[in-house]
Amino acid sequence: MANETINWWNLELGQEEIDAVTSAIKNRYVSMGRLTEEFEDALAQTLCVPHVVCVPSGTAALMISSMAAGVGPGSEVIVPDRTFVATAHAPMILGGFVRLVDTKPESPVMDESLLEGLISNRTKAIIPVHLNGHAANMDAINAIAERHRVTVIEDACQAFGSRSKGRLLGTLSRFGCFSLGLTKLVTTGQGGFVTCHTTEDWVTLRKIRNHGVFDVFKDGASNMVAGNFKLTDLQASIGLAQLAKFQQKCRHQLEVYLRYRQELAEVKCLRCAGVNVEGGEVPLRPEYLCTDRDKFITEINRHGINVVAHTHSLNELPYLHIPGASFPNSQFHHARALILPCGPDQPKSNVDRVIAVIREIGDAFPVW
Repeated sequence: MANETINWWNLELGQEEIDAVTSAIKNRYVSMGRLTEEFEDALAQTLCVPHVVCVPSGTAALMISSMAAGVGPGSEVIVPDRTFVATAHAPMILGGFVRLVDTKPESPVMDESLLEGLISNRTKAIIPVHLNGHAANMDAINAIAERHRVTVIEDACQAFGSRSKGRLLGTLSRFGCFSLGLTKLVTTGQGGFVTCHTTEDWVTLRKIRNHGVFDVFKDGASNMVAGNFKLTDLQASIGLAQLAKFQQKCRHQLEVYLRYRQELAEVKCLRCAGVNVEGGEVPLRPEYLCTDRDKFITEINRHGINVVAHTHSLNELPYLHIPGASFPNSQFHHARALILPCGPDQPKSNVDRVIAVIREIGDAFPVW
């Protein structure tokens, strides 16, 4: 019997989630309400922040944070070239213009040394991205932003639980944005949330989430342009069940990452795009760089193993209208980065099979 295909991501929703949704429906917790507030409190406690506001997606989290920061038509927002496109879409939907900054040579995160040359009197926000759990240099970025009176919005959608210098990523600036999508360690199917530190920002975010008011029946007319960015209690019930298993999920993902790192160290066509696990960073995915990435993916897919290329660099997307600037470090990762099968419920037997196949085919590709 042939081996079944190994998917690049494996996350299971089990009896705990089924029971949670069933209980929510039986108790008429359907739209945003009590369970959403419980979930927000649990997330805030997990991340050691005073306030969390849940929304339908990581993109929505970035959008309402950008709105709270004053991003609108004509605004400029600085984002790293190496990120999922949602980081750029959120301010662009609001009429903002994205300015891209290259990544570091050794890490796919924003090179803060390039920021000062991009800030103008139209810059409203800087959005550093902790891509795949890699920590951007938040001390330096926050210092630059403070000098120029610019808001920092951390995109921690791929960094839930990741730390730098003992501090949780996504909690180190005015706003931190997280995703609860299906390919994250904690999921509500779709979903996201924003962290903030002041009551004023918390109130503003909650009003933006609900057409400018806390309660449409009690608060009277809205005094701002806002929208419907509400999570549901059905989603929150899944999130609460998932969050109870968060530490277990992190441990499993780290074990998968470390097994790849150890067992593939001698494969000459691959190089681990390593996160600093010893320093507290949590890799959402085992990311590797390959000398001939596209051919490698084609070959390993033939063996029933679903390996995928990592995200596009933003300057590759023509509709963003990025002029001919150079992003050599981002482009280096763009051409070579791939993701090996992982996920909080990826069987370790699958990981061992992936390792065996890579060892078998690795010599056919150029060495570093």
